Amino acid sequence: MNPRLVGLTCVTLAVLFEALGQLRFKIGSESVHAQSNVTFLRSVWRQRIIGLGITLFVVEAVLWTMALRLLDVSLAFPAGSLCFVFVVVLSRVWLQEKISAARWIGVSLILGGVVLIGLS
Repeated sequence: MNPRLVGLTCVTLAVLFEALGQLRFKIGSESVHAQSNVTFLRSVWRQRIIGLGITLFVVEAVLWTMALRLLDVSLAFPAGSLCFVFVVVLSRVWLQEKISAARWIGVSLILGGVVLIGLS
């Protein structure tokens, strides 16, 4: 298999895991009802969904490292911008967040930029 294709697949999976981790942190933080910062921190550590978010970040780091072995960082790092795209789409689907037209235009510009860099 083409190393560049494997590297881009690793980047895509890494940023997907990062986006999923972000959503887990969001969901976990909203389920914590604490009176103080100390109580909040204690409650956060007890949330399984936060633990899942941390696990997803660890997997993301492994995939990212694999991608950097196969790709130039000048290609991999801009492709990492796909995380913004995944977060917007997943937050719309799973969290029912309202996404403005301006934000969708921004997502489109990010996608266009990643495609242009990927084709270079």
